[in-house]
Amino acid sequence: MSRPILYSTHISPPCRAVLLTAEAIGLKLEIREINLDAREQFNEPFKKINPQHTVPTLDDNGDIIWDSHAIICYLTGKYGKNDSLYPKDLKKRAIVDQRLHFDSGILFALLRGIAKPILRDGVTSVPEEKRKLVLEAYEFMNKFLNNKKWLAGESFTLADISCVSTLSSLD
Repeated sequence: MSRPILYSTHISPPCRAVLLTAEAIGLKLEIREINLDAREQFNEPFKKINPQHTVPTLDDNGDIIWDSHAIICYLTGKYGKNDSLYPKDLKKRAIVDQRLHFDSGILFALLRGIAKPILRDGVTSVPEEKRKLVLEAYEFMNKFLNNKKWLAGESFTLADISCVSTLSSLD
């Protein structure tokens, strides 16, 4: 059985979340770097794998999955030694899922809205309105952490991996 292949780029927080998850579960991945600056994600061979042309994209022996949250849940379910990162208990899992949606719907959306004008359009500062939204998101995270060690409760989960990957670029 060959290693799962991860199409990735070093600059992407979602790609980092997949790499951190693989490390946490002891899974070795074959990494295939996709150069977004060279627009390699739009090359036909990659678009055949992922018509949405996004990274990260996972190829696990022909099973193709994209979106970091889908990938990390899949990898943890298939290769994880236990359910500590993604609990089977539905109430605990729902909280992890909520935090994952917070990451994609709030944190990463903010990061994208800030980074895209800087990287693509040469903007050199972050508008005050966007700064306020970031601070508001941080306030929500502080509420998630209220009297808890981790974002989704008392144990380290995929929610922590995913959110910290985004925060490391947002900060």
